[in-house]
Amino acid sequence: MSTTILDPGHGMSNRRRGQYDPGAVSNGVAEADIAMGYANELRAILIKRKHKVIRTRVDNKDPAPVWRRDDIAVSYGGDIMISLHCNAANGKASGTEVFYRGADDKALAVKLSAAVSTALGTKNRGAKTESQSQHSSLAVLEFDKCWLIELGFIDHARDRAKMLDPAIRRKTCEAIADVIAPY
Repeated sequence: MSTTILDPGHGMSNRRRGQYDPGAVSNGVAEADIAMGYANELRAILIKRKHKVIRTRVDNKDPAPVWRRDDIAVSYGGDIMISLHCNAANGKASGTEVFYRGADDKALAVKLSAAVSTALGTKNRGAKTESQSQHSSLAVLEFDKCWLIELGFIDHARDRAKMLDPAIRRKTCEAIADVIAPY
């Protein structure tokens, strides 16, 4: 049985010990909450499909420093890790993108980006290497088989509404599960 690691981005002690990191916040909605909702939904779907699932954090009080999340995946024997996030820019940018590290991870990143953007009804911004992100490196991608999904832009009203819709969240998580299940 394979082990899937789900990483709901941000949360307690993400960057500083004892401090809660909500991630991007827009219109009173925190990225960490959206990420946790998607991780919990995806976890339930994968478990129903007989997958072993580990989350890097289970709630907003569970400390999970970003620099340790790849270690968590390794310690639980993870075969694949999906890190869930929301983007933010200027309120005008929108869409879904998936970041990956190694060239051999690109194909799955392309599939994930297409599946998530279709299910969410967002623009497909595509698969991108971590060097194409706003950061020089993405700590979770230290885990060999990790993909970071930027579901949508939290500061874009339509993206945010779609990410918050329970039916769309369910459909999106089903789409993610369909892509990663054969992996």
